[in-house]
Amino acid sequence: MRHNGILIRCLLAVVFFVILQSVTAQSLRTGYFMDGNMFRYRMNPAYMSERGHFSIPILGGVGLTTESNLGFGDLFYDSHLNNGEYLFFMHNSVDTKDFLARLEQSNDFHFNADFTLLSAGFKAYGGYTTIDVTMHSRVSMNMPYDLFRFMKVANPMLDAFANGRIPAEEMGASSFDIGGVMMNTRNYIDLSLGHSRTVNKNLTLGARAKVLWGLGYANAEIDQMNIKYDNIDSWSIQAHGSANVALGGEFKSQQRLINGVNSEVVNGYRGAELGIQGIGFGVDLGAIYEFKGNVLDGLTLSASVNDLGFIRWKDAKSAEIAGGEYSFGGFNRMGIIMGTESIDEQIDNLTEDLGDFIAMHEKEDENTTTGIGAKLNIGAEYAMPFYKKLSVGALYTHCFDDIYSYDQTSLVLTVSPLKVFDLALSSTFSDYGTRFGAMANLHFTGISLFVGTDCFMSDLSDSDYPLPNENMNANITLGVNISFSKFKK
Repeated sequence: MRHNGILIRCLLAVVFFVILQSVTAQSLRTGYFMDGNMFRYRMNPAYMSERGHFSIPILGGVGLTTESNLGFGDLFYDSHLNNGEYLFFMHNSVDTKDFLARLEQSNDFHFNADFTLLSAGFKAYGGYTTIDVTMHSRVSMNMPYDLFRFMKVANPMLDAFANGRIPAEEMGASSFDIGGVMMNTRNYIDLSLGHSRTVNKNLTLGARAKVLWGLGYANAEIDQMNIKYDNIDSWSIQAHGSANVALGGEFKSQQRLINGVNSEVVNGYRGAELGIQGIGFGVDLGAIYEFKGNVLDGLTLSASVNDLGFIRWKDAKSAEIAGGEYSFGGFNRMGIIMGTESIDEQIDNLTEDLGDFIAMHEKEDENTTTGIGAKLNIGAEYAMPFYKKLSVGALYTHCFDDIYSYDQTSLVLTVSPLKVFDLALSSTFSDYGTRFGAMANLHFTGISLFVGTDCFMSDLSDSDYPLPNENMNANITLGVNISFSKFKK
């Protein structure tokens, strides 16, 4: 990707690049009720593993997770016009009505990554103790329907008007009122120390304390944007928004005509570097209650609050759209080219055009405090009385993360036919559709292997990026760890 555009352009490039090419690691919801799952304390710190463990760096968990209410097939179209390459929706051969019919009023993209750098669990201090060093990456984007409509319509309308196919009065009546555009990425490392212990025969409590080191943060918001047709060459834009970036570099700027006056506007970001850009603290809290010796024997209830914390980003670079009027010449690099461009090249063209779409003015540096996406988990599991190694469970999750909040409910069937083998099947219902998953876990003295997914991928595109054509939901996780003998009860 090129890196010489404004912040929103850079973030869009990051979102597409990450969604299409990245790998991640995280704890599986499908494995929440699995006794042999040594990492389920990350979803509820009250859970105790039946074995101690020491992770193999990186190999302890590797996977991929994306979530969206749009799919690859909604954004890229198979066409004979580009020598077998898929065409971005901006191309004028893609029917506008067909494309817009696929959109929601709010179109979300989420990407989550968690790389285990170090992890250990062992019995100590009257309970189960864990130490983790984990790297996290979060990318989220919200793009309203009208923004896609403008991106799709702007250039073809100008082109048609130039050739006399659209009356001037129709162009003059064209306007767009866009708000709620948001893009965000936060990247950090946490060092956590956790401990859980049994309070009595029914209740187990646990907690994890975290020290957070921020590696990089960027946030761009456009809360208001009014776009009107100006003349054959441009659109008139009035907008209000802001951006904050903590990446260790600085904004680039150029002269731009705002309200008829040359002004300095942001035109990219340079000097970004990996380093500690902020520091923060967090905590996970969990509880498990098992019913024993009564009519509810076999029922287990659990609840946890994870990632309750903050990061203070120091010397964040700030910029804003102050509402002044400026001109935009349309998406000139997109929609009218019939060549042999790859998907990467088409995205580059789009990000180049977005460089002219937003006019932000740099402000003074400021410290910015952000949350890390707190999550509430509530679970219920029932072990079958006729076969205790078989259980059914339900897990509800709500994420508190501004406009990127979401709800998920999973139904899970877990079975442990052998002392060293567990298997789980799941069905998850969320804002992004219904998904099916599975997890297999082999754990014996010396080594533990697991592989699973919360979302089987189906109807994949046959492009260079095999992603789901409908609802870009994908997840796979696997890991290899060193495990110790089972603890005595």
